[in-house]
Order: sequence, then structure tokens, then C-alpha cells
Amino acid sequence: MSKTVTKKRGYLAKDDRHKALVEMAAAVVEKQGWQALSMISVAEHAKVSRQLVYEHFDSVDQLMTETMTEIFRHVYESTRESIQRGTGNIVDLLEQSERMTFDMPPGRVRALWQMITGTYSDNAETVRMSRRLRHLLTNMWAPVANDAFGLDAREGRVLIWMLHMAFWGAHQLVDENEVDRATATRIFAWLVTQLQAGALMKPVKKAR
Repeated sequence: MSKTVTKKRGYLAKDDRHKALVEMAAAVVEKQGWQALSMISVAEHAKVSRQLVYEHFDSVDQLMTETMTEIFRHVYESTRESIQRGTGNIVDLLEQSERMTFDMPPGRVRALWQMITGTYSDNAETVRMSRRLRHLLTNMWAPVANDAFGLDAREGRVLIWMLHMAFWGAHQLVDENEVDRATATRIFAWLVTQLQAGALMKPVKKAR
């Protein structure tokens, strides 16, 4: 009678195991959404014990925060590199950013949208993290908006966040098959071009 051999989990150093668990958590969110993320779901997908997951994360808040950072990191770093090596033309830079996100898995794009806008949870820690990520994005893009529209730093951050809403709105329409990718990209580029050429080239009046 043959014995059943149980395959042992491969050994990983503590830091490597932690990184692997965060990547697995991001995969859970990408496939099932933020509502599916928990210590248990990560353990099940990683095929490890719940105890091991609890050894790496003190709380669900920590797991959530690190997962948000992991999902956000690639987009942020890629966008920053594009801005640094680009010509400074805001239409070209936004089109590059749009192509990059359109090439990402739809589940990851939805996760990004939800975490940046803070629409998936009212937990204080995740709301704080969402606001921090939003500020990172707007601060990175603000100099480009300032040059393109002749705005000061504060107004540039406000406008770039409004453009981000239009940016993600285009993604939602494509995701729901309301419009094709090429049309969404063309219309978004037209919107930015019209803004650049129109009234927003004049200083925006400050609120009293």
C-alpha cells in the first residue's frame, strides 16, 4: 500500500514570505474585489496557515494598507518615470498613462479606482491611506498641470484631480462596454486639448 506524500511548503526567508503574502493579497483583490480581502482569504489562496498570515500582519488594517501600496506602487513609479523623461506635454503624458492602465488586468484597474477614491470602505485607516495616495498622485502631476494651464500649485492639484476623475470615468465606460478603448482615449485627449487651449489658460479666480 503506497503512502500519500504531502508536499511541503517551500521555505522562504521572512522578508520574502511577507512580500509573497502581500502579492497574494493583491491577487485576491484583483480577482474578487476589496471586500474579499481578509487574513483567511490570503491564507487560503497562498495555501498557508492562518497563523502564518497573522505572524506577518498585526491587523486587517495593516494587510489592507500594504496591499494598497503594492497595487499602487507600479502605476506610480511608471507614471513618475514617464513624466521625468517626457517632453512635458500633458496630452502625451496622459495618453501614455492611459495606455499603461488600459493594458492592466481589469480587476486591478477597478481596485486602483476604488482605493484612490476611497469608495470601497469607510474604515478610518483605509480612508487615510486613500487620501495619501491621492495626494501623491496630484503632487506628482501638479507641475505638469501648472505648465500646461498656467495655474498655481494649489489650482494645479485641483485640476489634475478633476482630470483624474475623467480619466477613470473613461476606464469605467470601456469596462462596461459603453465605448471602445480607442474612442475613450481620443475623447479624453480632445478634452485635455480643449482645456489647454481655452479659458483655463487664464488665471483661475481664487475663492474669497
